[in-house]
Amino acid sequence: MKARWLINLVLLLVLAALGLGIRHIVSVADSPQTLTATAAADVRLIEVERVGEPRIRLEQTPDGWRMREPMDLDADQGQVERLLSGLRTPVQRSFPAQSAALGELGLAPAKLQVRLDDLTLGFGGLDPLGQRRYVAADGLVHLIDDGVYARLIAPPIDYCSRQLLPRAAPPVYATLNGVPLAGASLKTLAGLTAERLEPMTGDLSGEPLQVRFGDGTTLRLLVSADRRRWTRLDQRLRYVLGDGLLLELDPTAIDPGPPPAPADGAPTRVAVPPGPLMPAVGSTAPNTPAPDPLALTADPAPDTPQETPPVVRLSPDQDQSDQPDADEQPRTGFGAEPYKAPPAGFGIDPFAPDPAADPAGTAPATKGKAEITPSLRRY
Repeated sequence: MKARWLINLVLLLVLAALGLGIRHIVSVADSPQTLTATAAADVRLIEVERVGEPRIRLEQTPDGWRMREPMDLDADQGQVERLLSGLRTPVQRSFPAQSAALGELGLAPAKLQVRLDDLTLGFGGLDPLGQRRYVAADGLVHLIDDGVYARLIAPPIDYCSRQLLPRAAPPVYATLNGVPLAGASLKTLAGLTAERLEPMTGDLSGEPLQVRFGDGTTLRLLVSADRRRWTRLDQRLRYVLGDGLLLELDPTAIDPGPPPAPADGAPTRVAVPPGPLMPAVGSTAPNTPAPDPLALTADPAPDTPQETPPVVRLSPDQDQSDQPDADEQPRTGFGAEPYKAPPAGFGIDPFAPDPAADPAGTAPATKGKAEITPSLRRY
């Protein structure tokens, strides 16, 4: 009895498995063919090339989709997902490309090409009867609904993220006109999303805003007076908000990141004002000690010009005339008392020969001058 029940149970399980398999085969056969069979999560690279337009290149990163060309910034995640969903549109009819006049279908060359990793899709013209788009892929020509083509011809700005700041690196410090922002305003900037994006046109008026991120990069923007228009200078994009944003300033905030390195890679030099015991920066060699203010001043160099020292004469010059200058007044008086006359015979050598007794000059010569003038006999 038990063996019979076991056999019936095994047969029932086999019948159930066969039923599920048949149902799966029928559902797959009845499901329409799609233009691309790759799931959106498995796609890593999207390239859209159009005649006369810049190429759009989107790359999937750990932080989401990012545009690489023609701009380098975060991509709009929703726009990329809608594009991938449109490329999985059902195929209405297919036929071999060799049997078709590709030039008449607008596929030789294709007006627009889309690359999904290794798959290349060439988009041509429209079917005049059903208004369906011709698409060439893997040696076949497919007819699909034309809904996805509008997303493929959209301008690159439609694929840009409307978030003001990058998703990968949160901001750590920001300044408006050189004054730091408060922490609450910094958090508001991190999640700020614009209502729309516009190309940067017209004047570049606005207040300068600098935002620094944890990886050391800096983003520069211009903010309008009403805080509704935020212009990103590196990508030439303007983010337009629905309402103005109130920014709070905090002059006491400190930048937690390191200072930016100089452009030429040279070490940063800090100017130090000279003090009473410190010379000006750059006036002495790096290893030269500071001069001692109490040290004695050294004598000037030998070649330094000096003032002429005063001449002290102990005896009259040989070539000096005994006669006083015409402009000089005759000296009178005695010593420090010029108003007194010297005594008689003062300053006369008593041993000198009398000139009146030897008019011929036969007397022996004495040391010094042979004749002592009255001007030399006075002291």
